[in-house]
Amino acid sequence: VSQSRYGGGRGTGAIPRANVANYQKMLITSKKHYAIIEIDNEAIKASQTDEGAFVRLSKEPVKRGVQSFQANLSRQLFNDSITSNGNGRLGSFSGSQTLVSTDVYDCVITSGSWKQANFEPRDYVNVNSNSALFEVTSVVPSTRTVRLTQVDGATLDLSLIGAGTHNIFMQNSRNNDSTGLRGVLLATSGTAYNISVGYRWQASSQLTSLSVGITPDLMNQQVLDIKYAFGETPDMMVTSFVQYRKLLNQLEDQKRYMVVESRNAGPRGKFSFQALEFMADTGPIPVIAERFVEDDTFYTLNADFIEFHARPDGGWVEDPTAGGSIFRLSPTNDTWQARYAVYGEFAIMPTAHGIMTGLTSTLS
Repeated sequence: VSQSRYGGGRGTGAIPRANVANYQKMLITSKKHYAIIEIDNEAIKASQTDEGAFVRLSKEPVKRGVQSFQANLSRQLFNDSITSNGNGRLGSFSGSQTLVSTDVYDCVITSGSWKQANFEPRDYVNVNSNSALFEVTSVVPSTRTVRLTQVDGATLDLSLIGAGTHNIFMQNSRNNDSTGLRGVLLATSGTAYNISVGYRWQASSQLTSLSVGITPDLMNQQVLDIKYAFGETPDMMVTSFVQYRKLLNQLEDQKRYMVVESRNAGPRGKFSFQALEFMADTGPIPVIAERFVEDDTFYTLNADFIEFHARPDGGWVEDPTAGGSIFRLSPTNDTWQARYAVYGEFAIMPTAHGIMTGLTSTLS
């Protein structure tokens, strides 16, 4: 429940007239999140004579499956999740692309939608609303070129796709991603969580199209904007590696180094990472570099007002017909598969946070 309007009833000299506060319910609709791992059946058979080898063979894919799931969740958290902007979009290309060989295409991602972390070789993707399945086979960051190889479905010839902007999505993820920070914090109209976006239901600080480099003054401005409008001081700053590097070159008396312990206690426990600590007038605030943040973007956040609400018992799906094992034989090929499934959604209180965009990304 969120208070979107304060109540009246204040005054001096005489008993004032009361006016009730306005509360609205956030509507949180869970999304289906999956990660699938696969182990070759012959490799399992070969390792069964060595118990240690079998454990090592199964342990590594399970570990990587959880890491893959967490990375995909991070991608969604820092994505623009507004449906009209392409919910789940990894990037876009314009017009027809280069045919390399049969079913193999080199796609040049537009500079405005390019985010290197979104494209990982061996990921499967879709283009627009078409169900044709492509594999990301290579990525060349310097030219923003992603090579896509079609592996399933009716042929979708990207060299003949025609004019216009075409969007790439993680497989089956078009309009199915969880709500992300960028979409919610940049909203100035429409609805978020079924609440109309407006004065009391949008980011406390939206500093957009800045066209300047990150500075301590901008950081202080956003911290104070949030404190003034929301009443609480932010406790975390998250930005791209480009802006993080720029901060490393800022005045030494306005930063210090620290180790921050993550609040995310996943299946393998907590982990620590290096961070800067920005000395705002309200006290120290950690600054963290995140690979899924756009090069020109900077977030000022209150971690207590970003939650992931999930249905119970998420994680590896056990097979009751196999004694509770998470592995089951694939019905289509000679492999064993395991499925990681979580049903949930991010709940982001926009008024608790701030966002900057349009920061210059040229490194001097």
